[in-house]
Amino acid sequence: MSALKRKAVAAPSSASLAKKQQKKTAIAPAPAPVAFVDPYIDPSDNEDDSDEDEESDSNGANAVPDFVEESDSAADEEQDGSADEDEADEADDVAGPTKRKRPATGNDDLYKAPTNDEMHQLKETGDLFKSNLFKLQIDELLSNVRVDQTKMAPLDKILRKIKESLDTLEDMPDLPLSEAVPKMKALGVAIPFPSPPPPADAQYKFGFKRPTKVFIVGSYLLKAVSRSPSGTNVDMAVQMPDSLFTEKDSVNYRYFYKRAYFVAVLAAELRKQRKELGIKLEFEAFQGDSRRPVLVIRSAGKGGDYDFSKLGFAIRILVTIPQTLFTPARLAPGRNNVRPAYLGGEAPASATPAPTPRYNAALLQDTAFVAHMNLLHHHATTCGGFREACILAKVWLTQRGFSGATAGFSGFLFSMLLGYLLRTNDKHGGRRLGNSFSSYQLLKVTMEFIANHDFDAEPVFMTPDGKPLAGAEEFSAQAFRTAYDVVMVDPSGRINLAAGMTRAALDELQYEARRTSEMFRDVNNDHFDALFLRKVDVLHLRYDNVARIAAVESPPAAYSTSVTLDYPTVHEFLISHVPSVLKRALNKRVSLVSVHTTALPTWSIGDKPASHAALETPFHVGLMLKGEESLALLELGPSADDQEAAEAFRNLWGPKSELRRFKDGSIAESVLFDGDGTLESRSLIVGQMLAYLVQLHAGVSKDGVTCWAGQLNKFLRAPGIKMQVASYQGVMDAYNKFTRNLRHLEGLPLSVTQTVTCAEGLRYTSVFVPQPRLLEADAAVDAYRPYYEPLDVVIEFESSPRWPGDLRAIELTKRAFYIKIAELFMEQHPGHRATVSTGSGRHVLDSGFVEVTTDAGYTFRCTIHHEREHQILENAIAEPSVDPEKADYNHALALAQYEKTFVRQPRHSTRMQNLCLRFPHLPQTVRLVKRWLAAHLLSPQIAPELIEIICAKQFVDSAPFSVPSSGLVGFLRTLDLLGSHDWRREPLIVELEKGEMTGECRSRIAAAFRSSRGFAPDGSVIMDGQAARPQNPALWVATEMDVDGKWWGMNTPGVVIVERIKGLATAALGHVEGLIANGGSEKSIAKLFTAVPRGYDAFLRLDSAKLPRFRESLSYDPPKLSTFKNLVALKDRELALLSEIDPAELFVSDLTAAFGDSALFFHDRYGGDVVGVVWNPLVMAEGPWKVDLKFNAAPLDEAEEDGAEAGRSGKSKLKVKPNALAMVAEMQRIGEGLVLGVDLC
Repeated sequence: MSALKRKAVAAPSSASLAKKQQKKTAIAPAPAPVAFVDPYIDPSDNEDDSDEDEESDSNGANAVPDFVEESDSAADEEQDGSADEDEADEADDVAGPTKRKRPATGNDDLYKAPTNDEMHQLKETGDLFKSNLFKLQIDELLSNVRVDQTKMAPLDKILRKIKESLDTLEDMPDLPLSEAVPKMKALGVAIPFPSPPPPADAQYKFGFKRPTKVFIVGSYLLKAVSRSPSGTNVDMAVQMPDSLFTEKDSVNYRYFYKRAYFVAVLAAELRKQRKELGIKLEFEAFQGDSRRPVLVIRSAGKGGDYDFSKLGFAIRILVTIPQTLFTPARLAPGRNNVRPAYLGGEAPASATPAPTPRYNAALLQDTAFVAHMNLLHHHATTCGGFREACILAKVWLTQRGFSGATAGFSGFLFSMLLGYLLRTNDKHGGRRLGNSFSSYQLLKVTMEFIANHDFDAEPVFMTPDGKPLAGAEEFSAQAFRTAYDVVMVDPSGRINLAAGMTRAALDELQYEARRTSEMFRDVNNDHFDALFLRKVDVLHLRYDNVARIAAVESPPAAYSTSVTLDYPTVHEFLISHVPSVLKRALNKRVSLVSVHTTALPTWSIGDKPASHAALETPFHVGLMLKGEESLALLELGPSADDQEAAEAFRNLWGPKSELRRFKDGSIAESVLFDGDGTLESRSLIVGQMLAYLVQLHAGVSKDGVTCWAGQLNKFLRAPGIKMQVASYQGVMDAYNKFTRNLRHLEGLPLSVTQTVTCAEGLRYTSVFVPQPRLLEADAAVDAYRPYYEPLDVVIEFESSPRWPGDLRAIELTKRAFYIKIAELFMEQHPGHRATVSTGSGRHVLDSGFVEVTTDAGYTFRCTIHHEREHQILENAIAEPSVDPEKADYNHALALAQYEKTFVRQPRHSTRMQNLCLRFPHLPQTVRLVKRWLAAHLLSPQIAPELIEIICAKQFVDSAPFSVPSSGLVGFLRTLDLLGSHDWRREPLIVELEKGEMTGECRSRIAAAFRSSRGFAPDGSVIMDGQAARPQNPALWVATEMDVDGKWWGMNTPGVVIVERIKGLATAALGHVEGLIANGGSEKSIAKLFTAVPRGYDAFLRLDSAKLPRFRESLSYDPPKLSTFKNLVALKDRELALLSEIDPAELFVSDLTAAFGDSALFFHDRYGGDVVGVVWNPLVMAEGPWKVDLKFNAAPLDEAEEDGAEAGRSGKSKLKVKPNALAMVAEMQRIGEGLVLGVDLC
């Protein structure tokens, strides 16, 4: 085996690292055990562990360190252990293979042969991870998100200082509420009482005693911290003494009031030291629960030994109580601990108050910090990959928005679930996970469990036997299922860790877990970016429909007294209630209903607690649609015979529900919504249903619901043209009839074997639905003739030896066919009109075309394809006969046109047409993107085919999202791709035909891309002389048909245009994000399609009266066309001509041909009345005069020339500068009669 470079060898596996860590743990002194140990750890945990694991366990694996000082020993262990590892590596090197000859280099280790340990690691990596590359990517990710323990000295210092301060606090006398509040206010602290606040006549008192314990909990102590964009927390738990409470304090918020007072006293004491410590103090609702405020300590960033501002950490002071403080049965899921009378409600004397499971769980969760830390510390010690798996899971959760206070599922809950799988068996009796598993395997199996487990039928109990507590009916599986949406009970068997998690949150978690499991199982791609690097929690990119629900002005009827017992605010209730209603009503139409809201912000310790009611916090509903099922206008309910189901349906839909008789004779409840039958209209049905249901069941006003589904549909209609047909069905029917008639024409020398569509309108991707021609009478009445774009079609005849072998003869033969087709069509199909063009003669292959206007009003432009032309052209280029330079150019131009017209366009059109039929919302996505690019004057700079392929990427490879089920989300994801993709360093690979993009094809694309960008296989830049290789195509998009990415983007867009597109896309997404978050008007939405005038050097203003497409413009103004009124008879010929040509597009083509080296031209082909001009700074520069200057030049003034020559000696040359004014004047002359004026910027 050839020698390997050491730096290329994979890192040691998690299993080997775990063994080394276990050895270190056995050597280190054991920390002091905690005062109590619950039955959290199954003794069978170590059945498959090695002897080293047992030794580690016996030396204190179950111990929970009291404070962060103990973690220093762990850090020392890592440092001390590194020497042992180095010695082991040296021993392996000595025991390795015999030394071989190697190149004479200065580094002997560079070419050293791999050791046995390294060979084992390579094999182990392939077994324990998806691939070697995936392992290296994970290692790199972990190195970036892990916390560097060597830089935590300031944080450790202030943690010790805070612990010292809290441990030495003095007891305070008990005070009534009337004295406690003003005393705290005098100390600069407002007690963070939850809602409702304690009554003024409360008979109990508020006291403070020195904390029983102060210790670090959470992932910081476990060394499983993951850096997050929102910051990282260190949790310090403070245990309240038992003597502060009575047995009745579990009722009516008394515990939470005393808890809030205790936290306020802690804040007041630390406030006295804020200048010394350089800290800022705030309160925060722990996990979004206002009943459990915590104290947050941040660095003020003023320097000193305690300044930890640069570390990105915040310290949270959590409050805990002993597990034995309250009788567990009092806090069972079915028990009530908030009496209706306390909240001002009334309940019949004989009625049992409704249970308060969320309230009970919130109290119980304050008792378990130590026990949970004990359990997680055990797993982190015995399982080598546990910490890394937890860090990877936190990254995954953060990217999907599950790590916030409102998500219900956090990194802590994931680690508890991972520990549960490590301790329990599956339904077949086999272990789900083992301590020797790698972090990747731990993550993968846990994801599969989350994705596939039925949490309704089988609630998760993390007890040693995986079952509810025996003999405790109040904590049975049924009791938990009845009380909570999601059940994940901790090892004590009493605390539901998912008490605050809604069913909608679980559905979303399982959905994302299923997507992740699919990516894990994909053997062809590792999907590392989609798994860990891409942000998935962006509302407008994640969901097909997004609705913003404003804060309600008054509680809905469903927010009854019994509900208020467990949901203290309307906002919390609606977060759970609204998705439940929508899921029942839209179950047939949506695959996922999700709710997102903004977490309560932190507030100053001197202010009143923040609340959603005071902030008028809205929430957002995200829907993922089921494709065709979501488009139905009718929602069919149960049969009238099923009275119970029919009653439930009527209660759900309210007055909208009606009893209907159908054609098959059945009678059923149903709900009908309005629509015109088009896809754009039917895609709005779900949004209409959502708005109606939210108004009915949540008490939100009509103006309070904004559904983002069809706001952009209006941009797909020409403002000044009355649509005769609203869908592509009309043009497709006309095309099918045309091709059928063409094949059956009698009198053609050869029969037509195939017709291939090449027009955007025939592959469903034209911005506007193709419209039939107006009748002459209608055109006269409306006083206009809109532009009609012919629909390109390629015709192929049966093979025949009678075709000539000369190019010129072939083209003449084609023209004869065109004439014959025109004659036969008009003869055999009355009502059709056909015209023949002989072409422009630009090259030898330009034989013209035949245009046939059918009786339906559609015009098809047909060209004939003969396969022998390609070979003849290649032979002519290889062996030019006369005037070689002219022949080469003429034939090369003809060959390029042949490949575009007869190879690329037909193949592309066929694939895109298939994709549009496969993905119904792809056409709308493409149309919106084309309209958006054109609105920003980028039509001449990017080919329509290239836009279509980029849009298709969102559908054929949508990871990490699902396939779009609305044109809006497809459009926004395409903008995100345009704005975020690294076009310089990464090709965009799009598989248009499923299964065609093989590994070999991807390798060829990668090699071609590196060559184009001037990159060597190792990523270094290859320099040609002093300059890097050219960057064409700048917008590299490769398919299985075009591995070189040159079909549609070789010449345009350039690097400058790509950067402009990226900037515009990023700005557009930011604008949409703001509109969705805060609501927006129609005028605000229109800004997306408004051109930005900055960055241009000049604008050529065109006469809108001469633009047949001006009625398509977003800036269409009817008064501008008033000159057409009553002049149809006089200008009928001119108007008829303009309806078939686009003067603006031809003008831009002429400008590009004349000034393409000196300037870039920008125009909106859909009715734009300006042409933007940007000078090329590389060409338009001052310099010496030359014969072949590419711009109009003027000599420098004497002063300018003297300045340029200052300090130089020798004979000077004539210096010139670009004459921009003369060039603009020439542009105006070229557009005489079309250009109204010029605006210089």
